Amino acid sequence: MTVISDSSVLQKIKVLEEVISFHEVDESAPFYQEMNTPFTISLSAFHPDSITDSAFSIFTPDVQLNLPALALQRHDRMHRHNCFEFTYILSGNMYQIVEGKRYLYTSGSCCLMNRNTLHTEELSSDYMCIFFSVSSEFIERLTNYGNDMLFPMEQKRFDNLIFHFLEQNMEADHPDCKDFLDFVPRITEKEQKIIVHDIFEKMLSTILNPYYGATYRLQDLFFQLIDILCDSRYYHAEHVTAKSNMESLLFSRIDQILDEHHGRISNKELSQLLNYNGTYLGKIVKKCTGQSLFDYSMNFTMKHAAHLLKSTKKSVSEIASELKFNNRTHFYQIFEKYYQTTPREYRAQQAK
Repeated sequence: MTVISDSSVLQKIKVLEEVISFHEVDESAPFYQEMNTPFTISLSAFHPDSITDSAFSIFTPDVQLNLPALALQRHDRMHRHNCFEFTYILSGNMYQIVEGKRYLYTSGSCCLMNRNTLHTEELSSDYMCIFFSVSSEFIERLTNYGNDMLFPMEQKRFDNLIFHFLEQNMEADHPDCKDFLDFVPRITEKEQKIIVHDIFEKMLSTILNPYYGATYRLQDLFFQLIDILCDSRYYHAEHVTAKSNMESLLFSRIDQILDEHHGRISNKELSQLLNYNGTYLGKIVKKCTGQSLFDYSMNFTMKHAAHLLKSTKKSVSEIASELKFNNRTHFYQIFEKYYQTTPREYRAQQAK
Protein backbone atom coordinates (compact mmCIF):
# COMPACT_ATOMS: atom_id res chain seq x y z
CA MET A 1 0.00 0.00 0.00
CA THR A 2 1.21 3.50 -0.85
CA VAL A 3 1.39 5.79 2.18
CA ILE A 4 0.56 9.43 1.49
CA SER A 5 2.63 11.73 3.69
CA ASP A 6 2.15 15.06 1.89
CA SER A 7 -0.12 17.10 4.20
CA SER A 8 -1.63 19.09 1.31
CA VAL A 9 -2.58 15.86 -0.47
CA LEU A 10 -4.04 14.43 2.74
CA GLN A 11 -6.12 17.57 3.14
CA LYS A 12 -7.40 17.23 -0.44
CA ILE A 13 -8.33 13.59 0.19
CA LYS A 14 -10.29 14.70 3.24
CA VAL A 15 -12.17 17.24 1.10
CA LEU A 16 -12.77 14.59 -1.58
CA GLU A 17 -14.32 12.26 0.99
CA GLU A 18 -16.81 14.99 1.86
CA VAL A 19 -17.94 14.96 -1.78
CA ILE A 20 -17.80 11.18 -2.16
CA SER A 21 -18.23 8.80 0.78
CA PHE A 22 -16.47 5.45 0.52
CA HIS A 23 -18.06 2.53 2.36
CA GLU A 24 -15.99 -0.63 2.57
CA VAL A 25 -15.75 -3.84 4.59
CA ASP A 26 -12.05 -4.45 4.03
CA GLU A 27 -9.29 -3.40 1.63
CA SER A 28 -9.72 -6.35 -0.74
CA ALA A 29 -13.52 -6.43 -1.09
CA PRO A 30 -15.60 -4.28 -3.47
CA PHE A 31 -16.65 -0.97 -1.95
CA TYR A 32 -19.71 1.27 -2.22
CA GLN A 33 -19.21 4.84 -3.46
CA GLU A 34 -21.81 7.40 -2.38
CA MET A 35 -21.89 10.74 -4.18
CA ASN A 36 -23.02 13.57 -1.88
CA THR A 37 -23.61 16.18 -4.57
CA PRO A 38 -25.97 16.38 -7.59
CA PHE A 39 -23.15 15.77 -10.06
CA THR A 40 -19.39 15.59 -10.47
CA ILE A 41 -17.06 15.81 -13.46
CA SER A 42 -13.73 14.03 -13.05
CA LEU A 43 -10.71 13.92 -15.32
CA SER A 44 -8.43 10.91 -15.08
CA ALA A 45 -5.10 10.49 -16.86
CA PHE A 46 -3.36 7.16 -16.34
CA HIS A 47 0.07 6.03 -17.55
CA PRO A 48 1.02 2.51 -16.40
CA ASP A 49 4.70 3.10 -17.18
CA SER A 50 4.78 6.33 -15.19
CA ILE A 51 2.36 6.20 -12.26
CA THR A 52 3.79 9.42 -10.81
CA ASP A 53 2.64 11.26 -13.95
CA SER A 54 -0.90 9.90 -13.59
CA ALA A 55 -3.43 12.33 -12.15
CA PHE A 56 -7.04 12.75 -11.12
CA SER A 57 -9.11 15.95 -10.97
CA ILE A 58 -12.66 16.39 -9.74
CA PHE A 59 -15.02 19.33 -10.29
CA THR A 60 -18.32 20.12 -8.58
CA PRO A 61 -20.10 23.46 -7.98
CA ASP A 62 -18.42 23.61 -4.56
CA VAL A 63 -15.12 21.76 -4.94
CA GLN A 64 -12.28 21.60 -7.49
CA LEU A 65 -9.41 19.25 -6.66
CA ASN A 66 -6.28 17.95 -8.38
CA LEU A 67 -4.72 14.78 -6.97
CA PRO A 68 -1.92 12.40 -7.95
CA ALA A 69 -3.33 9.00 -8.94
CA LEU A 70 -1.30 7.40 -6.15
CA ALA A 71 -3.49 9.20 -3.64
CA LEU A 72 -6.54 7.20 -4.76
CA GLN A 73 -6.04 3.93 -2.92
CA ARG A 74 -9.29 2.46 -4.21
CA HIS A 75 -9.03 3.46 -7.89
CA ASP A 76 -8.32 -0.07 -9.17
CA ARG A 77 -10.87 -1.95 -7.06
CA MET A 78 -14.32 -3.18 -7.98
CA HIS A 79 -17.03 -0.81 -6.78
CA ARG A 80 -20.59 0.31 -7.27
CA HIS A 81 -22.23 3.65 -6.54
CA ASN A 82 -25.49 5.46 -5.93
CA CYS A 83 -25.22 7.59 -9.07
CA PHE A 84 -25.27 7.14 -12.84
CA GLU A 85 -21.80 7.43 -14.34
CA PHE A 86 -20.87 8.40 -17.89
CA THR A 87 -17.32 7.41 -18.86
CA TYR A 88 -15.99 9.09 -22.00
CA ILE A 89 -12.54 8.25 -23.41
CA LEU A 90 -10.70 11.38 -24.54
CA SER A 91 -7.62 9.50 -25.77
CA GLY A 92 -5.96 6.09 -25.56
CA ASN A 93 -7.64 2.80 -24.67
CA MET A 94 -9.29 1.79 -21.43
CA TYR A 95 -10.47 -1.63 -20.31
CA GLN A 96 -13.48 -1.73 -18.00
CA ILE A 97 -14.30 -4.79 -15.91
CA VAL A 98 -18.09 -4.90 -15.49
CA GLU A 99 -19.75 -7.66 -13.48
CA GLY A 100 -16.83 -9.98 -14.26
CA LYS A 101 -16.60 -9.22 -18.00
CA ARG A 102 -13.86 -7.20 -19.73
CA TYR A 103 -14.78 -4.46 -22.21
CA LEU A 104 -12.49 -2.31 -24.37
CA TYR A 105 -13.15 1.43 -24.71
CA THR A 106 -11.19 3.27 -27.38
CA SER A 107 -10.89 7.01 -27.99
CA GLY A 108 -14.31 8.60 -28.43
CA SER A 109 -16.28 5.69 -26.99
CA CYS A 110 -18.52 6.06 -23.97
CA CYS A 111 -20.59 4.08 -21.52
CA LEU A 112 -23.33 4.95 -19.05
CA MET A 113 -23.06 2.75 -15.94
CA ASN A 114 -26.19 2.00 -13.98
CA ARG A 115 -26.36 2.48 -10.23
CA ASN A 116 -25.15 -0.51 -8.23
CA THR A 117 -23.45 -2.16 -11.22
CA LEU A 118 -20.12 -3.60 -10.04
CA HIS A 119 -17.21 -2.33 -12.13
CA THR A 120 -13.70 -0.89 -12.21
CA GLU A 121 -11.12 0.50 -14.64
CA GLU A 122 -8.25 -1.83 -15.50
CA LEU A 123 -4.94 -0.03 -14.98
CA SER A 124 -3.05 -1.64 -17.84
CA SER A 125 -3.07 0.96 -20.62
CA ASP A 126 -2.51 4.65 -21.31
CA TYR A 127 -5.73 6.64 -21.34
CA MET A 128 -7.32 9.95 -20.53
CA CYS A 129 -11.00 9.97 -19.71
CA ILE A 130 -13.87 11.95 -18.24
CA PHE A 131 -16.22 10.57 -15.60
CA PHE A 132 -19.49 12.49 -15.49
CA SER A 133 -21.59 11.30 -12.55
CA VAL A 134 -25.17 12.43 -12.00
CA SER A 135 -27.62 11.75 -9.17
CA SER A 136 -31.30 10.89 -9.42
CA GLU A 137 -31.99 14.38 -8.07
CA PHE A 138 -30.09 15.92 -11.00
CA ILE A 139 -32.15 13.86 -13.47
CA GLU A 140 -35.38 14.92 -11.76
CA ARG A 141 -34.37 18.55 -12.25
CA LEU A 142 -33.79 17.93 -15.93
CA THR A 143 -37.20 16.34 -16.35
CA ASN A 144 -38.89 19.20 -14.45
CA TYR A 145 -39.91 16.72 -11.72
CA GLY A 146 -42.34 15.02 -14.08
CA ASN A 147 -44.17 18.21 -15.03
CA ASP A 148 -44.72 19.24 -18.64
CA MET A 149 -42.18 21.56 -20.21
CA LEU A 150 -43.20 24.86 -21.79
CA PHE A 151 -42.58 23.75 -25.38
CA PRO A 152 -43.51 20.44 -27.11
CA MET A 153 -40.02 20.23 -28.60
CA GLU A 154 -38.54 20.17 -25.09
CA GLN A 155 -40.73 17.22 -24.17
CA LYS A 156 -39.44 15.25 -27.15
CA ARG A 157 -35.88 15.42 -25.80
CA PHE A 158 -36.81 12.84 -23.15
CA ASP A 159 -37.85 10.26 -25.75
CA ASN A 160 -34.50 8.55 -26.25
CA LEU A 161 -32.50 5.56 -25.04
CA ILE A 162 -30.59 7.41 -22.30
CA PHE A 163 -33.58 9.06 -20.62
CA HIS A 164 -35.59 5.85 -20.80
CA PHE A 165 -32.66 4.06 -19.13
CA LEU A 166 -32.28 6.73 -16.43
CA GLU A 167 -35.99 6.99 -15.63
CA GLN A 168 -36.41 3.22 -15.40
CA ASN A 169 -33.57 2.96 -12.88
CA MET A 170 -33.80 6.07 -10.73
CA GLU A 171 -36.70 5.06 -8.51
CA ALA A 172 -35.85 4.03 -4.95
CA ASP A 173 -37.45 0.62 -5.51
CA HIS A 174 -35.98 0.11 -8.98
CA PRO A 175 -34.94 -3.46 -9.85
CA ASP A 176 -31.28 -4.07 -9.07
CA CYS A 177 -30.24 -4.34 -12.72
CA LYS A 178 -26.60 -5.04 -13.57
CA ASP A 179 -26.44 -3.20 -16.86
CA PHE A 180 -25.09 -0.23 -18.78
CA LEU A 181 -25.37 1.59 -22.09
CA ASP A 182 -22.51 1.33 -24.57
CA PHE A 183 -21.74 3.98 -27.21
CA VAL A 184 -19.38 3.35 -30.14
CA PRO A 185 -18.49 6.44 -32.25
CA ARG A 186 -19.35 6.63 -35.92
CA ILE A 187 -17.51 9.94 -36.26
CA THR A 188 -13.79 10.59 -36.63
CA GLU A 189 -11.53 11.72 -33.79
CA LYS A 190 -11.43 15.20 -35.35
CA GLU A 191 -15.24 15.34 -35.34
CA GLN A 192 -15.31 14.06 -31.74
CA LYS A 193 -13.15 16.99 -30.64
CA ILE A 194 -15.44 19.47 -32.37
CA ILE A 195 -18.74 17.91 -31.31
CA VAL A 196 -18.19 16.12 -27.98
CA HIS A 197 -15.00 17.51 -26.38
CA ASP A 198 -16.37 21.02 -26.82
CA ILE A 199 -19.38 20.17 -24.60
CA PHE A 200 -17.17 18.96 -21.74
CA GLU A 201 -14.92 22.01 -22.08
CA LYS A 202 -17.96 24.28 -21.78
CA MET A 203 -19.18 22.30 -18.75
CA LEU A 204 -15.85 22.74 -16.98
CA SER A 205 -15.68 26.42 -17.92
CA THR A 206 -19.17 26.94 -16.46
CA ILE A 207 -18.20 25.20 -13.21
CA LEU A 208 -14.96 27.15 -12.87
CA ASN A 209 -16.54 30.48 -13.81
CA PRO A 210 -20.15 30.31 -12.59
CA TYR A 211 -22.62 33.11 -13.29
CA TYR A 212 -26.33 33.73 -12.88
CA GLY A 213 -28.02 30.98 -14.92
CA ALA A 214 -25.03 28.60 -14.78
CA THR A 215 -27.26 25.80 -13.45
CA TYR A 216 -29.46 25.99 -16.55
CA ARG A 217 -26.38 26.23 -18.78
CA LEU A 218 -25.05 22.95 -17.34
CA GLN A 219 -28.42 21.29 -17.81
CA ASP A 220 -28.56 22.43 -21.44
CA LEU A 221 -25.03 21.10 -22.08
CA PHE A 222 -26.05 17.77 -20.54
CA PHE A 223 -29.02 17.65 -22.93
CA GLN A 224 -26.68 18.38 -25.85
CA LEU A 225 -24.43 15.48 -24.80
CA ILE A 226 -27.39 13.12 -24.62
CA ASP A 227 -28.69 14.27 -28.00
CA ILE A 228 -25.33 13.47 -29.61
CA LEU A 229 -24.90 10.07 -27.96
CA CYS A 230 -28.42 9.06 -29.01
CA ASP A 231 -28.02 10.27 -32.60
CA SER A 232 -27.35 7.25 -34.83
CA ARG A 233 -25.38 9.47 -37.22
CA TYR A 234 -22.78 9.98 -34.50
CA TYR A 235 -22.92 6.89 -32.27
CA HIS A 236 -24.00 3.28 -32.28
CA ALA A 237 -25.76 2.68 -28.94
CA GLU A 238 -26.41 -0.65 -27.27
CA HIS A 239 -28.00 -1.72 -23.99
CA VAL A 240 -25.70 -4.26 -22.30
CA THR A 241 -26.75 -6.52 -19.43
CA ALA A 242 -24.94 -9.19 -17.44
CA LYS A 243 -26.61 -11.70 -19.76
CA SER A 244 -25.86 -9.83 -22.99
CA ASN A 245 -24.25 -11.56 -25.92
CA MET A 246 -20.59 -10.49 -25.82
CA GLU A 247 -20.20 -11.24 -29.53
CA SER A 248 -22.59 -8.44 -30.51
CA LEU A 249 -20.67 -5.89 -28.45
CA LEU A 250 -17.32 -7.16 -29.69
CA PHE A 251 -18.50 -6.87 -33.30
CA SER A 252 -19.35 -3.20 -32.65
CA ARG A 253 -15.76 -2.69 -31.48
CA ILE A 254 -14.39 -4.49 -34.57
CA ASP A 255 -16.59 -2.30 -36.77
CA GLN A 256 -15.30 0.86 -35.09
CA ILE A 257 -11.64 -0.13 -35.46
CA LEU A 258 -12.04 -1.14 -39.12
CA ASP A 259 -13.71 2.20 -39.83
CA GLU A 260 -10.89 4.13 -38.10
CA HIS A 261 -8.23 2.22 -40.08
CA HIS A 262 -10.19 2.26 -43.36
CA GLY A 263 -10.17 -1.53 -43.21
CA ARG A 264 -6.38 -1.74 -43.41
CA ILE A 265 -5.55 -3.52 -40.18
CA SER A 266 -4.32 -7.10 -39.99
CA ASN A 267 -5.97 -9.90 -38.07
CA LYS A 268 -2.92 -9.96 -35.77
CA GLU A 269 -3.10 -6.21 -35.08
CA LEU A 270 -6.84 -6.44 -34.41
CA SER A 271 -6.22 -9.38 -32.08
CA GLN A 272 -3.60 -7.44 -30.11
CA LEU A 273 -5.78 -4.35 -29.84
CA LEU A 274 -8.88 -6.22 -28.64
CA ASN A 275 -6.96 -8.86 -26.67
CA TYR A 276 -8.91 -11.70 -28.31
CA ASN A 277 -7.78 -14.61 -30.44
CA GLY A 278 -7.64 -13.63 -34.14
CA THR A 279 -9.45 -16.76 -35.28
CA TYR A 280 -12.27 -16.03 -32.83
CA LEU A 281 -12.59 -12.46 -34.12
CA GLY A 282 -12.77 -13.77 -37.68
CA LYS A 283 -15.59 -16.12 -36.69
CA ILE A 284 -17.54 -13.26 -35.10
CA VAL A 285 -17.27 -11.20 -38.30
CA LYS A 286 -18.34 -14.21 -40.38
CA LYS A 287 -21.31 -14.84 -38.09
CA CYS A 288 -22.45 -11.20 -38.11
CA THR A 289 -21.84 -10.38 -41.79
CA GLY A 290 -21.48 -13.64 -43.70
CA GLN A 291 -18.09 -12.37 -44.93
CA SER A 292 -14.52 -13.17 -44.02
CA LEU A 293 -12.62 -10.55 -42.01
CA PHE A 294 -10.64 -9.57 -45.13
CA ASP A 295 -13.73 -9.22 -47.34
CA TYR A 296 -15.58 -7.24 -44.69
CA SER A 297 -12.53 -4.99 -44.18
CA MET A 298 -12.49 -4.21 -47.89
CA ASN A 299 -15.91 -2.57 -47.57
CA PHE A 300 -14.28 0.15 -45.47
CA THR A 301 -11.21 0.34 -47.70
CA MET A 302 -13.13 0.74 -50.95
CA LYS A 303 -15.52 3.23 -49.38
CA HIS A 304 -12.54 5.39 -48.41
CA ALA A 305 -10.93 4.88 -51.82
CA ALA A 306 -14.11 6.19 -53.47
CA HIS A 307 -14.12 9.15 -51.10
CA LEU A 308 -10.51 10.03 -51.99
CA LEU A 309 -11.26 9.75 -55.70
CA LYS A 310 -14.19 12.15 -55.34
CA SER A 311 -12.74 14.65 -52.88
CA THR A 312 -9.02 14.85 -53.72
CA LYS A 313 -6.76 15.21 -56.74
CA LYS A 314 -4.49 12.39 -55.65
CA SER A 315 -3.55 9.98 -58.41
CA VAL A 316 -4.88 6.43 -58.37
CA SER A 317 -1.37 5.21 -57.57
CA GLU A 318 -1.12 7.57 -54.60
CA ILE A 319 -4.51 6.42 -53.28
CA ALA A 320 -3.55 2.76 -53.70
CA SER A 321 -0.30 3.38 -51.84
CA GLU A 322 -2.06 5.33 -49.07
CA LEU A 323 -4.38 2.35 -48.58
CA LYS A 324 -1.38 0.02 -48.33
CA PHE A 325 -1.74 -1.75 -51.68
CA ASN A 326 1.69 -2.72 -52.97
CA ASN A 327 0.17 -4.03 -56.19
CA ARG A 328 -1.84 -1.41 -58.09
CA THR A 329 -3.43 -4.10 -60.27
CA HIS A 330 -4.81 -5.77 -57.13
CA PHE A 331 -6.32 -2.43 -56.05
CA TYR A 332 -7.94 -2.00 -59.49
CA GLN A 333 -9.42 -5.50 -59.36
CA ILE A 334 -11.00 -5.06 -55.93
CA PHE A 335 -12.29 -1.57 -56.76
CA GLU A 336 -13.94 -2.83 -59.97
CA LYS A 337 -15.52 -5.66 -57.97
CA TYR A 338 -17.21 -3.12 -55.68
CA TYR A 339 -18.11 -0.36 -58.15
CA GLN A 340 -18.26 -2.19 -61.51
CA THR A 341 -15.91 0.39 -63.00
CA THR A 342 -12.24 1.37 -62.82
CA PRO A 343 -11.01 4.02 -60.36
CA ARG A 344 -10.32 6.46 -63.22
CA GLU A 345 -13.78 5.97 -64.75
CA TYR A 346 -15.38 6.33 -61.29
CA ARG A 347 -13.62 9.67 -60.75
CA ALA A 348 -14.71 10.90 -64.18
CA GLN A 349 -18.33 9.88 -63.49
CA GLN A 350 -18.36 11.70 -60.13
CA ALA A 351 -16.95 14.86 -61.75
CA LYS A 352 -19.92 15.21 -64.11
